[in-house]
Amino acid sequence: SSPQLPVANRRTLQRCLRQKVPVVLATGKHRGPWVKDLIANVVEDDLQAASASTLNAPGVFVQGLLVCDAAGKVVHRQLLPQRVVEMCCSVAEANKWTLLAYTDEDKIISSRSDALLEILSPLKEPVPEIAPLTGINGVYKMIFVATPEQESVLRAQISSRVGADASITVAIAGLVEVLPRGSSKADGVQVALGLLGLEPRDAIALGDGENDIELLELVRAAGGRTVAVSNARPKLKAVAESVVASCDEGGWSEAVERWVLLQ
Repeated sequence: SSPQLPVANRRTLQRCLRQKVPVVLATGKHRGPWVKDLIANVVEDDLQAASASTLNAPGVFVQGLLVCDAAGKVVHRQLLPQRVVEMCCSVAEANKWTLLAYTDEDKIISSRSDALLEILSPLKEPVPEIAPLTGINGVYKMIFVATPEQESVLRAQISSRVGADASITVAIAGLVEVLPRGSSKADGVQVALGLLGLEPRDAIALGDGENDIELLELVRAAGGRTVAVSNARPKLKAVAESVVASCDEGGWSEAVERWVLLQ
């Protein structure tokens, strides 16, 4: 999907801010330039963001492993066990795979230069720094980089090595993510909702990737509303109650206007 914020989404975000409807940014991405760009697109003279990394509610980043309150203060973090980090580094080195480490310093470190890293450019995360990963610590998650065609083979091999000690997911085709065992974006969203004094039943959850499955399951089981965009991965559509337009066609706006702002 396009990195540009659809006009419809911008207008709906502004309506949410004006009506004080909390918008929790829940993403697999690290905090970085994309947040600054999003806020710059939404704020106006009469509309201000709560912090440099949030709109008007807590923010959930790095697949729920980092949560900030509305003021941007880190209130929750969960790191990948060091043994899993070392195991991933060993697997990547043995197979000559490119490996990314998302660190607790808001950095992304890549084990080597790779043309495939261009897939990250539109995300506007921190630019990956090329450095050895041996001995690295303070890691939220790791990503093995491959093409979409290589994804299934790569995922199977990684699962066979680290699957017992970590959770594996995919948000973008070809990028196989390794997270702390049992963790998901849903965990971070529960923390964020708690800060707002809300429950999952009070939420509408919208997603497009496999990494959104646990979040939609959480909200749906509690009685909230769950929605997938039309370009979502099939596994996510299977757990969503409704499907709206694609990301680029303003699907987020369609869902919020239909089930939140018009009520």
